Amino acid sequence: MEDQNEELNKVVLIGESGVGKTCIINQFITGEFEEDSLPTLTNQFCRKQFDFPDNKSISIDIWDTAGQEQYRSLNRLFYKNAKAVILVYDVSNKLSFDEIKNYWYDQIKQHCDNNIIIALAGNKCDLYEKRQISDEEGEKYAESINAIFAATSAKNASGINDLFENIALKMIDMKEQKTGE
Repeated sequence: MEDQNEELNKVVLIGESGVGKTCIINQFITGEFEEDSLPTLTNQFCRKQFDFPDNKSISIDIWDTAGQEQYRSLNRLFYKNAKAVILVYDVSNKLSFDEIKNYWYDQIKQHCDNNIIIALAGNKCDLYEKRQISDEEGEKYAESINAIFAATSAKNASGINDLFENIALKMIDMKEQKTGE
């Protein structure tokens, strides 16, 4: 069992404004979806405990960041000591995916540790008729940057729990490799 005070396991969600970062977190923590969620103007965090078989346990701190351009320079402060970053894009908005590739991923490479866990979440996958980015395109990009891929919908909760569980399990694996457990 992990000592709660031993180490912070910080997960930061980043991406353009309106892609659903806050809604993903709310769905994961409370199981609720707010249709008219307002843009995040301040960075917020919450904590979630995972208990897996074999007495494996980990607590993660999930940080929500503002996606608006005027807050971008502040976000890099929240990358400090992050163990994982989730790059979130809206599958119905090609620009949000392009910005992951052209801006947000570069921010991770510049401001995060080399061994950071990266996940790519194609959110709003419930919007089938408006889709501009296929899961295959998201998976291909995730593979090219060695990231976990998840097709998610904060609205109907699909893929949300799996996304965070995969990150938590990877954190546990990395810790065990580091300590030789």
